[in-house]
Amino acid sequence: MKQHVSTNENVEGANSTEIRKTGNGAAMLARYEQKKQARLVAQKRRQKYYRIIRRIGFAIIAIWIIGELILNGYSLLKNTAGREIAIMRLEQALKRKDVAALQTYIRIPGEAFPVNETTLQPLFLYLEKHPQAYETLERDFEKQQKMKHVYIKGLTSKPPIFTIKVYENRYVFEPTLYFLKIRLDEADSQVMINGKKVQGEATKDPFVKKVGPYLPGTYTITSVKDGEKRKERTKQVTLFGGARVYEVDLTKE
Repeated sequence: MKQHVSTNENVEGANSTEIRKTGNGAAMLARYEQKKQARLVAQKRRQKYYRIIRRIGFAIIAIWIIGELILNGYSLLKNTAGREIAIMRLEQALKRKDVAALQTYIRIPGEAFPVNETTLQPLFLYLEKHPQAYETLERDFEKQQKMKHVYIKGLTSKPPIFTIKVYENRYVFEPTLYFLKIRLDEADSQVMINGKKVQGEATKDPFVKKVGPYLPGTYTITSVKDGEKRKERTKQVTLFGGARVYEVDLTKE
């Protein structure tokens, strides 16, 4: 009888141990699932947080780009408007022969060349006789804006009549200064430009003198030879576009 009871107790003990093991396993599984769920929740929260950060970042970048475009557009519009106003004022000053205004609009860098009523007179004369020349100037300015061409400063280049530039935060107009190479009948003939005697610069050819510089405009060139019989030859030339050096032959009629 005692042996039978002992056997039952052993069985019951084994069952209790098995139940405890099963309970512990279930608890561990439950804790694992809880941790897994917690990790998933935390991961989703991080992903959501990162998405929000990315969206905010994209929004900031978009706002910055839009702001830059607006500012650049405004700056471009402002520059274009300022440029057109400067061109309009130059043309008005030329039509009115406003020397004082032109002295502020026209800039000649690095040249000891005065801008005054005397030097501007040939330009006034040409524009007065050729009103269509203003259209030539406008086309010249438009071409500069479109092509943004860099003109080589050399005597053989063909620069704009007036080059529009920004100087000290304002638009100015740098005129092309022209030179004349004059061929004479006699090497010692006197040269006169618009009635004023000029010495001229000697060249390799003793019959050719180079004079200048001159602003754009119309010029009357005269050669005078004093002797037993006075000889005089005259030609009128227009310096308005083209090469910087203009050749004039006074040996031919």
